[in-house]
Amino acid sequence: MKKMKSWILGLGLLVSNVAFGQTIQDGLHFLDRHQPSRAKQVFESLVAAAPTGENYYYLGYYYLNLRDWDNAKAAFEKGKAADPKNYLNQVGLASILVGQNNVSAAKVEFDRIIKETKEKNPDVLHRIAEAYEMFYVLGKEDSFNANNNDPGEAIRLIDLIQEKTKKVPSAAQYIVKGDAYLIKNDGGNAVTAYEQALLQDPKNVKAKVKIGVVYLRGKNYKETQARYKEAIDLDSNYAPAHRRYGEYLIVGNQYKNAARYFRKYLEKAEATPEVTLETAKLLFLSKDYEGAMKFTDEADKKGVKDNDIYRMRGYANVEMGNYQQGIENLDGMVKKGVKPYFMDDLYFGKGYQGLGKDSIALQYLERAAPLDTNNNVYSIIHDIKYKQKKYADAAKAGIGSIDWKKKKSQTVGSGDYFKVAMDYYLTSAYMDRADTLGRPAMAMRADSMFAKAIEINDKWPPFYINRARANNFIDYTGTKWLGAPYYEKFLAAVEQQKAEKSTQYKEDKNQMFEALKFLGGYHLSVTKDEAKVKELFTKAQEIKPDDPDIKAYFNPAPAAPAAGAPKK
Repeated sequence: MKKMKSWILGLGLLVSNVAFGQTIQDGLHFLDRHQPSRAKQVFESLVAAAPTGENYYYLGYYYLNLRDWDNAKAAFEKGKAADPKNYLNQVGLASILVGQNNVSAAKVEFDRIIKETKEKNPDVLHRIAEAYEMFYVLGKEDSFNANNNDPGEAIRLIDLIQEKTKKVPSAAQYIVKGDAYLIKNDGGNAVTAYEQALLQDPKNVKAKVKIGVVYLRGKNYKETQARYKEAIDLDSNYAPAHRRYGEYLIVGNQYKNAARYFRKYLEKAEATPEVTLETAKLLFLSKDYEGAMKFTDEADKKGVKDNDIYRMRGYANVEMGNYQQGIENLDGMVKKGVKPYFMDDLYFGKGYQGLGKDSIALQYLERAAPLDTNNNVYSIIHDIKYKQKKYADAAKAGIGSIDWKKKKSQTVGSGDYFKVAMDYYLTSAYMDRADTLGRPAMAMRADSMFAKAIEINDKWPPFYINRARANNFIDYTGTKWLGAPYYEKFLAAVEQQKAEKSTQYKEDKNQMFEALKFLGGYHLSVTKDEAKVKELFTKAQEIKPDDPDIKAYFNPAPAAPAAGAPKK
């Protein structure tokens, strides 16, 4: 009989071990690694084996992360019914409100739960703190994140855990604190929190990736790369590390390498329809347009329910030069009543521009320009206006492009100012010569922009000769010789390019002749330096031997003979 009881007890333990072979931590592990199906399988198995309040909470937590509010609510309500004394499911139900952008209503529930648990339940405090930051998405528009977070309360609650329990927070709790500081754009405290997580768990790859995110936001690219590489070396199967590293590479314009890491991300993560489409978007950002189309089609075949399918096909086709097809994809999206996005206008514009329909393109691009924080649409508008010879409009767009770069803390180069300078110069050139107010005033705008270009790069000859020409328009009487100093600097810059054996600058003989002849005239009329005049005109004549003015200088017409005395 004893043997029979032992056998039954052993069998019971065996069944128990099979049922509980996987743990809540296993499910969280898979969820964190973007493997939702495996996470779901773990949580459902736990509920099936033991339908406790805690197990139901983590099944609901799985759905909460997927923003599947209905299934999350169903799981939490079952958990609440199974164990009314377990407050986690009440936390879960209130967390849904945060995810639905109703943080104020959620706070009422959270405050009640905290009060009823006397601020002493670390799991409750942890999950409420997490709810206050988990739905915020970095980089999303303000309207998306308007009412889905309260980072200050999240930080307070994590600190409260230590205050009430006298125990150091866990690595997961410190990560919640770091995420809250990241929402507040407090990178220093965010890194401190993540590093504290690593002190609790030195192999916490998530914390290393999070530190990399902070450094990327702070444009500390060296530290960003180091942290992401450390994360991948620590756990090469951690999918988010590959994705984040790809995003870092995009910032450095290493598009081909970025695409490689995004493909690795898909290999390590679960290739759900949603993740497949997300990878397509990442490949699009890395300029792997064929890859973007491939994975968009795969996501579509897998049954993804996302209107971005239209966008991805429209955008990618436009970038690949299939302009008509791209426009048709975007038109299909509009007909479906999909909520418009500013980049839709950008790609409609680029599509019509590709078809040579610049006027239609401009309608879309001008609508997109003030809203697009990712693309300098003003630069595209400038080039179309310049092509149309609408130079004043081009200058306006060029100024918009410079302002956009400044707002984005991007470097404004000499070429940016030179473009606008040429727009003003050409506007002046096409104005009526009789307009002795407007024409010089426009040329002065050009001069100002040439000066800014030269301030950044004082070695580029075209800046000087065009500034000289603009000053010739300012000097509308032709008596002040305002272009002279800039023609001199032009010649000096050309000589410097030759001395440096520059392969970028190609000498223009017509421009050289223009400068030499102008300066020869200047010294002939102003300084009366005959030696200098002869030197300059000699060089000019070597370029254009038949120029009539210079020929006349070297071969003056004989003076007419004096009239003879009258014969007597």
